[in-house]
Order: sequence, then structure tokens, then C-alpha cells
Amino acid sequence: MTDTIPQTSTAKDSRTALLLKLATAFVVPLFFVIAFPLLFVGAIHNPTPNNLSLLVVGPDEVVSGITDGLDTSDEFAATHTDVEGEAKSSVEQRSVMGAIEIAPTATETESVDAPAFTVTTFVASAEGASVAAAVRAVGADVADELGVSSTEIDVAPLDSQDPLGSNLFSLLTYTSLSAYLVIIVLMQVLPGAKLRIRYAAVGVAAIVAPLMVFGLSSIFVGDYGASFGTIVALLGVNTLYVFTVGAAAVLIEQFLGKMATIGIMGFIVLLNFPSSGGPTPAALLPSFWQSIHNFYFGAGAYESFRSIIYFDGSGAQRWILQLAGWTVGLVMVTVIVHLSRKVFALRTQVTDLTSLATAALPSTVIPTPATPATAASAEHTANEKKHVKHVKHEIYEVAVHPDRHEPIPPRALTSGEGVTR
Repeated sequence: MTDTIPQTSTAKDSRTALLLKLATAFVVPLFFVIAFPLLFVGAIHNPTPNNLSLLVVGPDEVVSGITDGLDTSDEFAATHTDVEGEAKSSVEQRSVMGAIEIAPTATETESVDAPAFTVTTFVASAEGASVAAAVRAVGADVADELGVSSTEIDVAPLDSQDPLGSNLFSLLTYTSLSAYLVIIVLMQVLPGAKLRIRYAAVGVAAIVAPLMVFGLSSIFVGDYGASFGTIVALLGVNTLYVFTVGAAAVLIEQFLGKMATIGIMGFIVLLNFPSSGGPTPAALLPSFWQSIHNFYFGAGAYESFRSIIYFDGSGAQRWILQLAGWTVGLVMVTVIVHLSRKVFALRTQVTDLTSLATAALPSTVIPTPATPATAASAEHTANEKKHVKHVKHEIYEVAVHPDRHEPIPPRALTSGEGVTR
């Protein structure tokens, strides 16, 4: 009877531990089942213009009313100018997503009341097919309002082998995998790997992954018709991006340990990809995702890709700085966290060693304060020792000879040291 109770308790503990492990095993899948629909679907389910930047060029008396009508809506952020040539250059330099140029045209039957205009719509398919479509629709509406037809000019057309404009996003996605997966694998095979080993693995991935992904994908999609220098610039930014992703994974692992997989996937996949502008252009994202796009590292990389390949590098500096800021910041924070943990561990060791050394020391007898009586007794004993005299004493025996009547001279029988006072 006494043996049954511990066995039953042990069995219950085993079942509880098993159920806990099973529940933990479902945490990661459940997290992604919930997070992917909420974040990805929430970001790209309804791509509509949201403060899409638009420039209207033409005489102020004509374009001011058109601009005000566009700018009052939430769909467009419209500005206007009367500087000729500004429409095309602004789109080419990525200052705006599109532009509409309204120019008066002189005719033989020129009339002051009904002037004739030409409407030219400047779009950039490389900004996203849906963005170009939205700008094209506005240009058509303006032309209808003025009673003329619209001419369209695409200043940054997509490559013929990339008609959907998705290849650059594929480059971003697939190279991201190499950066964070190498850290996840290191967590399993070398959980105690030093920080320099982690960064070395990330550095190798940052060099190898862009070359492999671009090289293999170019078999199918080509090289965008770009020059060798342009491709080198693209791969350089991609290398910086992969290293940044790896640095983010290293930092997350420092904080979350074994649960870092959830943090890495959430930080790099769930927030990074929808806000990058790849699945849906930033101008068509909800306000929340646009705000993330304006500072996140994935957007810095992807918009740099676009600028380098399709806009001759125009606007790339702003996005490269955004990406580089993340790179430097992540490495600095990781080093600070690592050093702080190291200092804390050393202090703990010093404290433990100090405690052990203190416990090993022999106990010290603390003298008892002397009382007046004890002091007087000690003083009396000391005075007695001062008056001690050492004297030599002898014992004599007087013997009488039987034949003689004179006593025999005394003879010392013993002699020794004695103490008298």
C-alpha cells in the first residue's frame, strides 16, 4: 500500500509533463496560424491609394482647382506647379508616384472661353502596376473634365521578363531565409556558440546567398537588362540587407533564447515582408503599414532595389541610409547586451567566490572584556611573581660514633633548590 502512492504520483507527474510538452509543441504553429492572416491579409487584402503622391503641372488658374479636388480625398496627396518639365523629372527621381501635365495648346481658332489643352500622364510601372493604374485613372479623369484625351508616358517600365514586378521581392524573400535560418540552425547544433561565431555565419550567408539566389533566378528572369555595375550595386545592397536580417536574428536570440524562432519569424517575416512594398506598393497600404514602411529595414532594402534597377539609382540614398541605420543599431545593441551579460556573470562569480572564501576562513575567538574583579586578580598574581626568591637549602644530619664521645662533624645528606618567601 505504501508503494502504490508514490507510483501513482509519479505517473501523474509524467502525464502532466507530457501534456505540457504537447501544448508547447502547438504554440509555434498556433502563433503563425493566427498571425499570418491578421498581418499579411490585413496589409494586402485591399490595395487602394492611400495618400499616393501626385504632381499636377500646368497654369495655376487651371491646375489649382484640380489639385485641391484630389488633395481633399484620402487617396491622393496632390501638389501642383507651373514649371514645365517638372512632371517627368519628378517621377523619374521618385519624388512622386505619378504626374499629370496640363499644357495649353494654341489652335487656329483660338478661343479665350474654351482653350484647348493637352494632358500627359507620367507613370512608372516599376513603382507597381497598381500604382501606375491608379495614376493612369486620374489622368483619364482630368482629361475627361477638360474635354480632351490623355497621353501616357511610362518613365520606368518593367523588364519584359518581370511583367508583374515581383522578381525583386523574390530576391528579398529568398535571401532573407539564409540569414535567419542559419541562426535558427545554430541554436540547435551549437547552442553555446560565441557571438563571433554567430556573426561569422551571418557574414558568410550575406556574401553567398545574394550570389546564389540572383544567379539561379537569372536563369529564368534574366538580369533586368541592367549593366554589370548596376547588378554589383544591387548585390551590394542585398548583402547589407542579409547581414542586417542576421544581426536581427542574433539579437532576438540573445533575448528570447529557445523561443527565438517565434521572435525571428515575427520580426523578419510578419512585419518585414508586408511593409516592404513588395507584395503591395507602399502607396496602396493602410496607414499603419505605411508608417512601418517609412522606417523598417526591409523597405529600405526593397526600395533601394527598385531605385537601382529601374530608376538609375535615383532615391536610393534615402533608403540605403534607412537600411544601414538598422545594421549599425542592431550590432551595437547586440554587443551592449552581450557585454552586459558577461559583466553580470563575472560579478556573480566574484560574489560566489567571495562567499566561499569567507566560509573557509577559521573562526576567531573574540576576547571577553575584563571585569574589575578579574583585573585585580590578575594584578595580584603578577605582583606575587615579582617577589619570588630562589634560595639554596641543605639538610644536615648529626651522627655520634659509638666509641667516641665527640660528635662527628655534620655531613650534608641532601641539597637542592627550594623556594621560600
